[in-house]
Amino acid sequence: MESRRTFATTTARTLCLLWAGLALGVSFIATPAKFDAASLTLPTALEVGQVTFSISHVVQWGISVVLAIAVIWSRARWRLLPALAIAVLAVQHVVVLPALGERTAAVMAGAAPGSSLHLVYIGLELVKLILLVAAGLLLKRPR
Repeated sequence: MESRRTFATTTARTLCLLWAGLALGVSFIATPAKFDAASLTLPTALEVGQVTFSISHVVQWGISVVLAIAVIWSRARWRLLPALAIAVLAVQHVVVLPALGERTAAVMAGAAPGSSLHLVYIGLELVKLILLVAAGLLLKRPR
């Protein structure tokens, strides 16, 4: 039983760090970089962003399901950190992304409504990244 818990904890740590790397790569590297491409129009960049974040969220939900199972099975300390990261993902997915999708559609249609939603998403993404890195570093074998 102890070896199973150790395996579950190691899996949870690995998934936290993998998920953190995904968030870092998509949200903080690839997404800002596409807006620096001079030949990429804003509507095209926004469309690419919608597809990117849609796929990213599917992958994140898959990771979060396996992570939740591993964390529960591990009985490790610091279990709250991955749970909070999953909660942040839920808020992003249910509240922020649909609103951003509407705003993106409006911009692509020629309107330019002002919004701070991207800043909200970035803030949540930063919180999620910190939670995942902390969990990846703090999750230890159960005692």
